[in-house]
Amino acid sequence: MINPAEAQKRITETMVGFPLRVTSAYRAYSEGGDAGNLDTVVLGVLHFYLAKKPTGTLDELPGATRLIEDLGCDSMTMLDTVFMVETLFAVRIDDQVLPKIVTLDDLRLHLRHLVNAGVPSVG
Repeated sequence: MINPAEAQKRITETMVGFPLRVTSAYRAYSEGGDAGNLDTVVLGVLHFYLAKKPTGTLDELPGATRLIEDLGCDSMTMLDTVFMVETLFAVRIDDQVLPKIVTLDDLRLHLRHLVNAGVPSVG
């Protein structure tokens, strides 16, 4: 887990332009480790990089919402999202796992596993 001082540094240096809702969830996650805050950050990062953003937040959508077909994620969106999430949570998402992340629930669950397990380089 990220310590609060490191989280504040990443918010200031890395999360420029992200909505307050996402940066606040990142700060709260660093302080308490709540999975709900982790989900808010991960989905907020994805939402930030989507070319065509849905009207609401991604956590309002069903977990079965498909990243490519329903949200229009392309390879650049996924790369940006993966890079930011890896930076924020000091984890490594294995490239071979990415094709298996098809829905919002897949994304949430995989990141919960990586972050909460404290796995630095496993996919």
